[in-house]
Amino acid sequence: MLGRSELLVAQIEHALSQLFPGAQSQMLLHSAGIWRRWASPDEVDDVARLVVPAEMQHWTTPRAFAPGRLYVPLTPGAVGALVEHVSGALEPSDELEVLRQYATLAMQTCERQRLARQGLEEVQAVQRVAERILKSHDLNEILLHITMEAKRLLSSDICGVLLREGDEIVMRRCVGNMSPETAVLRMGPGQGLAGLVLARRAPSSVDDYVSSGTISRDFFHLAEAEAVRSALAAPLLGREQTIGVLEVWRRRASTFTDADNSRLVALANLASIAIENAELYASQKQSVEQLAQANLALNQRYDTVEGLSKLTQDLMQLLLDGGGLNAIVAGASSYLGAAVVLVDLDGTLLAHAGQGRPEGEMLDELQAWLARNTRTREPQPLALQSMNWRAHPMSVGNETVAWVLGEVGPLQNDLTALALAQVAIVGALHRLEQRAASRARSETIDAIVWDLLQAEEPTRTAAMDRAADARLDLSGPLRLFIAELGPTTSGSAEPLQSAMRRQVLDVIGEVRPQGVRAVALRGLSLAILCTDGALDDIERLAVQLARRLQDRLTGRMVLIGGSSACPSAHKLHVAFRESQIALDVARQLQRSGAVVYDRAGVLGLLLGLRHEAGMQRFLALNLGRLLHEDEKSREQLLQTLRIFFDVNCSHEAAAQRLGVHRKTIANRIAKVSELTGLDFSTHDDRLVADISLYVHRLLSGGSTDERSP
Repeated sequence: MLGRSELLVAQIEHALSQLFPGAQSQMLLHSAGIWRRWASPDEVDDVARLVVPAEMQHWTTPRAFAPGRLYVPLTPGAVGALVEHVSGALEPSDELEVLRQYATLAMQTCERQRLARQGLEEVQAVQRVAERILKSHDLNEILLHITMEAKRLLSSDICGVLLREGDEIVMRRCVGNMSPETAVLRMGPGQGLAGLVLARRAPSSVDDYVSSGTISRDFFHLAEAEAVRSALAAPLLGREQTIGVLEVWRRRASTFTDADNSRLVALANLASIAIENAELYASQKQSVEQLAQANLALNQRYDTVEGLSKLTQDLMQLLLDGGGLNAIVAGASSYLGAAVVLVDLDGTLLAHAGQGRPEGEMLDELQAWLARNTRTREPQPLALQSMNWRAHPMSVGNETVAWVLGEVGPLQNDLTALALAQVAIVGALHRLEQRAASRARSETIDAIVWDLLQAEEPTRTAAMDRAADARLDLSGPLRLFIAELGPTTSGSAEPLQSAMRRQVLDVIGEVRPQGVRAVALRGLSLAILCTDGALDDIERLAVQLARRLQDRLTGRMVLIGGSSACPSAHKLHVAFRESQIALDVARQLQRSGAVVYDRAGVLGLLLGLRHEAGMQRFLALNLGRLLHEDEKSREQLLQTLRIFFDVNCSHEAAAQRLGVHRKTIANRIAKVSELTGLDFSTHDDRLVADISLYVHRLLSGGSTDERSP
C-alpha cells in the first residue's frame, strides 16, 4: 500500500501527463549535492546528472532548459518535476503555474503530515527506548537497545556506542558492522569523528567520510573496509565528564539534517542517563554484595573466634585436669577434623592424633625440614608426601622447644593456623608446668643429696626418709662424683643460673652415666650419684664428664673428683670426703680434669691424712678386715708385716727375725693380702700398706720409731 507522499507524486505525474499529452514526467529529489529519482533515491541517475543544469536547484519557477525538457520546481532546491517530450517543445503556461502551486501546497501539507507522523513515531520510539533502558539495569542490554533504535531512527547502516576508559573511548556495542575491527575500535581525543566529538563535547557529522577534511585520517582504512560515506556522532554527557560517544554511519552519501542531529542527541542524553543509572545500580549492587560478604565474613569470623575460644577453654581444662600433650593434641585434632602432630626439634614424635602419622619417608622429610629451619621462629607452610601442612613453633620464653603441625584441609588455612597457635600456647604452658615441677623436684633432690653428703647424723637420717618419700633410689653400691665448675673470672663465685643448669643436665644426658640416681646442684658445685661399676669405666666416665662440661661451659675450669665404691646411702658422707680428696688431687693439675679416689695414689693418701678422722678412714679403707681380726691374730699379722717391710720384703730374713719357717712368713703375708685386698707384689700397694702401719701405730699410741725384734 502506497504512502501519502507516493500517492501525491503519482497524482502530480498524472496531472503533468494530462497537461502535456505524450510527454513523460518524473519527480526528482536533490540530496547530497546530486539530483536523484524520487522513485529510487539510493541510485544515482548518471543521465539525469549530465542533462540537469547545476543551477537548476536555485530555480523557483518552471523553466525549459533544453529542447523537449522542462523543469517544474515544487520545493525550490529540493524537489521538482522533470517533463520530457521527444517531438515538441515544452514551455511554461498559466495552467502549469496553477498546477505547480497546487502541487507545492499539497507537498507542503504532505510533508507537514509526514513530519508530524515522523515526530510522533520518534516520540513513540524514544518512549519505547526510554521504557526499555530505564527498566533495565544490565548495561549490555541498554547499549543494545540504544544502538538498535539509533540505527533505525536515523536510517543508518551502522551504529555504535563507545564508552570512556581513562583518556580513550572504546567500542562497547556495535550493530551493522562488517569488519571485526569496528567492534573493538579504540580511539583517543581528536581521532576520527568520535574522537572529535569527545574533544569538543558537541555533536558533529561528515557527509563524505573519506574526503572530509574536518576529521583525522586515523580510521580512513576502516571506513573504506565498511564502505561508509557519512557519519553523525553525539557525546554521552555524564554529571561530571563525557562518558562516551554515540555514533551512526551510512554507506551512502547523505547529509544529516538538524532533525537527525536532534534525534541522535536525544538518544545520547537518554543513553547517558541509562548508563549512569546502570553503573549506579551496579555500584549499589556491588556495595550490597560486599556488605553481605563482609557480614558473612564477620559471622564466619565470629563463629571461628567462638570455636577457638571453646577450643582454648577445652585445652586449658585438659591442662588443669592433668592431661598431657597427647590429650591436648587430640583435642585440637578433633576440633579441626585433621591430623595434628607435635615434634621436638630433632623430629622425635611427642604426640599425635588423627590420620597421617609421620612415618618412613614422611618422617625423613619432616626431619629434613626441621634441620633447615633451626633458626625459624615464625609459622611456616610445608608439604609432606604431597599433603599440605601448617607448622607453628612452640616457644618457652625466647626458646623454640618444639613444633606443632596440622594438616590443612580445603579453605582451612587460617583456621588451622589459629588452632595450632592455641595448641602451641597451651603446650608451652604444659612445658612450663613440667619445668616448674621438675625444678621443684630438683630443688628437693638437691636438698636431700647435700644433706646426705654434708649434714650431721640426725639430718642425714631425716634425709633418708625424705628420699624414700621422693622415690629416690639410693640402693647400693654407689659412686659419687663431685664437680667444681670454676668461675669465669678469677675470684668470682656467681651462683649457677637456670641456663647453666640446663647445660649441665644436657651434658649428663649426652654422656649417659650408668644408672644415674640423682643430680644435685649447689652454687658452683655439682654432685652426681650413680650406680657403681668397673673402676676403669668409672674413671673413663669421670674424664669424659669433665671434658664435655669444659666444652659446654666455655671459659670455666671443670674439676671432678670421684669416690670409691660406697656400699649404701648411709655412707655417702664418707664418699663425699673421698670425692673431696680426689678433687684436691685433681686441683694440683691446675687444669680441667678428673680423678677417682681409687686412683689418687700416694698423693691422695697424703692429702687424706690431714686429721684424725681422715686417718681412721684411711686405716679402714686400706687395712679393711684385718683390723677386725681377734687381737692375737691381728697383732701377729701386723708384726709379721712390719718385719717383712723392715727386711726389704725378704721372706728368708723375716723368717730368721721371727724364728719361724719361711713358708710361715709367706702364709701370713698371703693372709694379710686376702684381708686387705692389697697386692704386695706391686710397689704402690706395698707403700700403702707401709703408710697404713705407720698410721696404725700412731693412732694406737705407739712410737713411730718402734721396731719389733
